Amino acid sequence: MRTSLLHVLVVVPGAALVACSDPAPEPAAAVLSAAPDTLYLGDDTRNDLTIVVAYADGDGDLGRGTARVHDCRAADVVTAIALPSIATDEAVAEGVAITGELELRVNDVGDVTLATSAPPACAELGAPAPAAGEAVFCVVLVDRAGNVGPGDCTSPLALSQL
Repeated sequence: MRTSLLHVLVVVPGAALVACSDPAPEPAAAVLSAAPDTLYLGDDTRNDLTIVVAYADGDGDLGRGTARVHDCRAADVVTAIALPSIATDEAVAEGVAITGELELRVNDVGDVTLATSAPPACAELGAPAPAAGEAVFCVVLVDRAGNVGPGDCTSPLALSQL
């Protein structure tokens, strides 16, 4: 697993700080977009991927957790992105639910040996078996307490060797 201290922009529009009784502690992710549509593996200026995800966390402790971005072409290609604080310490202590968007950046997507089937983390989210010339990326969020929520995947993105 590679760890990344990549650019992570957290946008918490209104933060939807809503007190809930007995909220689910697992953070959920839904992929909103992925860019660019084509990654050029041999060109360091065009092999970076940006994924925008919407998140919902029932107890507010997603901040200082991790976003795991799985490259579904191979089992062991996972980028772990440390998340900054999102909710205030008071909101986390009170278990306040939060929602918002995260912009996750995976730098230097490269060539990998294709697995014969989608890795377990990807298959569980419905990702197809790896195919030559394309890649699917799945995002799973882990909050600071270690709760792993349901993730989501990008549509297949084109890959070019140049």
